[in-house]
Amino acid sequence: MTGEGVFCSSCGITLRAFMKVCPRCGAVRDNATPLEIDQPQGASKNKVIPLTSITENTILRKNRGSPQNLVFLPPVETVKRFPVLTAGQRVLLAAGIGLLILMSVIAFLLWRQQKHEGHNREIRPMVTTQGLPTISPSPTSSPIPSPSPPLIDDQAIAAAVKSTLSAYNPLGFSRYRFQVKEGEVTLEGEAAHQPEKDGAENVIKLIAGVRSVVNKMTVKELETLAPVRLNIEEANLLDEAMRRQILEAENAKSNRQQQEAERLRREEAAARQREEELIARKAAEEKLQREAEEYEKRLEEVRRSEADRRARAEEARIAASVLRSGTVAWRGIVDGIEEIIITGGSASVRHLSGTAPRDVHVSFSAPIPRSPVNISLIAANGRGAVKIVQQPSGTNGYTTIVRIDDSGKGGEKPYDFTLKWAIQ
Repeated sequence: MTGEGVFCSSCGITLRAFMKVCPRCGAVRDNATPLEIDQPQGASKNKVIPLTSITENTILRKNRGSPQNLVFLPPVETVKRFPVLTAGQRVLLAAGIGLLILMSVIAFLLWRQQKHEGHNREIRPMVTTQGLPTISPSPTSSPIPSPSPPLIDDQAIAAAVKSTLSAYNPLGFSRYRFQVKEGEVTLEGEAAHQPEKDGAENVIKLIAGVRSVVNKMTVKELETLAPVRLNIEEANLLDEAMRRQILEAENAKSNRQQQEAERLRREEAAARQREEELIARKAAEEKLQREAEEYEKRLEEVRRSEADRRARAEEARIAASVLRSGTVAWRGIVDGIEEIIITGGSASVRHLSGTAPRDVHVSFSAPIPRSPVNISLIAANGRGAVKIVQQPSGTNGYTTIVRIDDSGKGGEKPYDFTLKWAIQ
């Protein structure tokens, strides 16, 4: 009797070499070795009955007297079979296959969502709402009124409608058809149920620029509808996509508001600057006008003084023409050499040496006329010499020069003299 062991090709349990039928799964093998039992001398040998089409009960009925001496051998197996899995193995295999399918679906949805997000970044619809659209809105709920949209191109509205419907129902987007004309969206196609139809209309109404929505979508018959199952993962993906879309719209709106506020601030600053420039220009014009008026006043005063001076000169000339003679009196403190220059009705001192004169006074009985006159020194007081060094004439502009010489005398001394002029 051999102790060699083999494995069942169906269920995998260990068999003896003589076993032709697996006791677990009933598989038949053709390479079983017949079992021969050595018995004591005089005993009958066991009967070896091949197990083919004869059942075990039949053999037992034929050998009722000695069933313990029977050995059942399976028939020769001619066909190879796949291993038979246990119930636990079948459950694990089904769970693995389901998990692979679920991961494939999630990967496909993520790829499709990323593709839609890339498309939405290129064409961002203007959504002016703060709430999220419901996945299955109630059929009896009232439609959301559309706000007054700005004037937007139909092409931009069509792109926004396409992006919104693809985000609303990624799996059923291929069943939707729409047309945009002058802000009016006509929605056609097939909806799985009434809430899907109403939801598609409601999300389109939220798009900026849409004035009205004509919903011509058809709903499948109730008897042909399969039970609606809500995929939590798809719903979460849809909610996340709508939140991102609304967040982007709110960010865009916030950026536009900031830009508008910045533009208004710049305009206000420019207006204030223009007002300040206008005020400064007005102040400069007023200042220039005041300066011009003051200049005119000063010029008028100069003209008046010049006219008065001319009038006085004319009066002096007339008076001089009447007078035939006059006197000039001069006094001052001198310490050095000084020359007194007299012209008309004025006198000045030219300092030549020593200390400059002080306490100088001069008086005219009448201005010396600008005509040939004779000047004579009629009185002089002082310790030095006082003499006339230049008589008036036409060559020197009718100028008279009187020199006082107090050089080398030591200290200051008062001097005074009186001149008399007479017309020749």
